Amino acid sequence: MKFFLRLLRYSIYYKNRFALGILFALLTALLNGVSLTAMIPLFDSLGADKNTRFHLELTLPEKIIQFKQYTFGEKSLDGLERLKSLIIDIKLKINEVTKDMEPQEVVWSACVIVLPIYLLKMVFYLLSVYCLATAGYRAVRDIRQELFDKVQRLPLTYFYKEKTGLIMSRVINDAEIVSAVISSNFRDATINFFYVLTHLLILIYLNTELLLTAIFIVPVVIFPVTLFTKKISKSTEKSQERMADLNGHIQEIISGVRVIRTFVTEKFEEDKFKDINQKVYRRIFKGQFYLQMAPSLVELTSSIVVLGFFALGASLIYSGKFTQGEFMAFLLTLLFLLRPLTQLSQMVGKVTQANTAGKRIFELIDMDTGSEGESGKTELGELKESIYFDHITFTYPGTSTPVLKDIDLKINIGETYAFVGTSGSGKSTLMDLLPRFFDPTNGKILFDGVDIRDLNVKNLRSKIGIVTQDIFLFSGTVADNIAYGVEKCTRRDVIRAARLAHAHDFIKSMEKGYDTYLGVRGLNLSGGQRQRLVIARALLRDPEIMILDEATSALDVESERLVSGALDRLLKNRTTFIIAHRLSTIRKVKNIIVLQDGEIQEMGDHDSLIKQNGIYKKLNDNQFAGAEISI
Repeated sequence: MKFFLRLLRYSIYYKNRFALGILFALLTALLNGVSLTAMIPLFDSLGADKNTRFHLELTLPEKIIQFKQYTFGEKSLDGLERLKSLIIDIKLKINEVTKDMEPQEVVWSACVIVLPIYLLKMVFYLLSVYCLATAGYRAVRDIRQELFDKVQRLPLTYFYKEKTGLIMSRVINDAEIVSAVISSNFRDATINFFYVLTHLLILIYLNTELLLTAIFIVPVVIFPVTLFTKKISKSTEKSQERMADLNGHIQEIISGVRVIRTFVTEKFEEDKFKDINQKVYRRIFKGQFYLQMAPSLVELTSSIVVLGFFALGASLIYSGKFTQGEFMAFLLTLLFLLRPLTQLSQMVGKVTQANTAGKRIFELIDMDTGSEGESGKTELGELKESIYFDHITFTYPGTSTPVLKDIDLKINIGETYAFVGTSGSGKSTLMDLLPRFFDPTNGKILFDGVDIRDLNVKNLRSKIGIVTQDIFLFSGTVADNIAYGVEKCTRRDVIRAARLAHAHDFIKSMEKGYDTYLGVRGLNLSGGQRQRLVIARALLRDPEIMILDEATSALDVESERLVSGALDRLLKNRTTFIIAHRLSTIRKVKNIIVLQDGEIQEMGDHDSLIKQNGIYKKLNDNQFAGAEISI
């Protein structure tokens, strides 16, 4: 229950709405009780002559006093005394008014009284629904927002390990279960709770003997719910896991649709999806079956109890301990309570579901964010001196083998550095440390002598532009994608960046130019066009540091020549890091660093490294000899 209570705190945050909703729910229950007890004179009048009604009126005060002494004893609280005295006075006045009336007149008078009570009850009910439901839905909105904000701050290693669909399942499916429970279900449960509370008091007032019998029987009525609580919890947890698998699989299939078509594996993927879908169906069915079984058993046992009360009530009427009207009011109240009790029993199962979903939600919310959750306060101005990798060692979380080992490297501001090496040598990992996607296991990175962990993360990343092989464009217009992340820029700035990236000509040839809408990831463009848009996005940001992970790899020969020329001009007075896969693109770079197994093995320009006859020369010879080697 601890996760459900934690979820409920999000609703209580809107305390004014929440408190008003509780108040209106209580008033709704009270008015419903008044409307039921108002029927007593009506039922007493039907089939009774005036003498019988007069006898009932004489015995009423005595019965109420007996009820008071039997239920609360002689030392009742003053508040209860005043309440009971008020009820007695109201009953006596009603009997005084109706004693000379014909049965038909009593019926009409009761209808006139009850109708406005029902109307007022409806108003309070709607107000309660509005206040509690809006508090609940706002709480769900806040939970989803907190989940999304958390996902934004999770370390990149989490995304490497988890499928996107599994994360989506927690934000969408788990939040949806919670949404129903802490909004509409909780609203109904609150109103039903007050119905049960107030109507039990009415039953106490009407007949304590029957109520004591009911108190012993209610646990029997509710018992079936407890039988299914654990089953509901276990089934919910497993069904959510299956739904997460389904979401993850769908996301993976959509992302890899071209590979699937290429390898003609549609049938294989259909069979795989069918198996996952079948498991989801079975789990959801089991969960819903258990969820509905408990209230059905409650309804069955409740019906049996009502039949028993019919027989007991009849004997009390014949013995003179119960009037006809009181018995009918008692019976109507008891029958009315069946629905709230059944719904409250359903709520037990739904709370169990929400508790399970809440556990999965808070697992994500409470997850350590690592470097993403730690932001220093220092704001650094323009870089003037150097970037220093001070004996950097890095090991990915959950692994034991260092990817980088004692990297000691000083970078002069305004110069270009290229990193080469075989696959897995640590080139990309080293660059990921600069914007603090990860923090070093040992050592530190200094910007003009300041540890980047002391810098404000936003300030740090505003200095860095990244263009990678993994081209990502958002759904939106061409202009929106180029201007992404730049708060204040004009269309003229966008066009200038596009011209520098040699993207302007193909953009203008599109149907709506810069206002052309791009689909998911911009897959309606060629690889070269998408790469040039990403380069334009980085250029518009005008960062002090540029990281290029083979930025021209997706371009054709002509586009590569044009973009390379533009990059040469733009990178002159900018600190640039190039992760090079094709050595032909870095021949002119003066500072080439060769990495091997996470360590710096060689440094120098192209010619000097060739003369060293080491790793660089071997890589160069392999490439130009046409050898297929992954570097």
